[in-house]
Amino acid sequence: MDDNEGKAKIPKGTRGGKHTLILVGIWVLFTLTVLVIGLPVVGASIRKSGVLTLLSTASDTTKKTGHHMARVWFYTSGGQLRPFTQAQARMGGSAYHDTFESLLSGAKEQALKGGAVSLIEPRTTLRGITLSNKVLYIDLSRHFLESEDLKGAYEQLRLTAKGFSQVKGMVLLIGGEREPLADDW
Repeated sequence: MDDNEGKAKIPKGTRGGKHTLILVGIWVLFTLTVLVIGLPVVGASIRKSGVLTLLSTASDTTKKTGHHMARVWFYTSGGQLRPFTQAQARMGGSAYHDTFESLLSGAKEQALKGGAVSLIEPRTTLRGITLSNKVLYIDLSRHFLESEDLKGAYEQLRLTAKGFSQVKGMVLLIGGEREPLADDW
């Protein structure tokens, strides 16, 4: 047997392994210390913020009923526009479609309790909705033009559309044709 072959089979020592083990031990100790000190503080902050309650309520509603929460704008009985969140059944389309269906169906019980009033003619239906190049094209039935306060009804549409971060503009179509109610987004 050659001397070189014998040396290759003998381990050089475990000194490098001890250093690695010590470093892993220090890392584990540090991580546990941070968790023990930081976790109660973070947990208390999350509980105090009410986020968990909000998430569980929204999650329960959407899981049990096949709904999602739509953010739509209605006038209050005092004449001010403000957003309301209401459950809307998923209709198989996009979130845009479901949200505008929720707006056109009017204020639900919770929003009504908050004084919500819609200026959109109740017989108005959504014919189609498309997002293209960050512009939301909303096609409504001609009933929309029968709204008592057309500008106010348009404002409800505009603010609801603005609630989507992907939307940078809105074009209103009535019966498939552009309606020049307001060109200023």
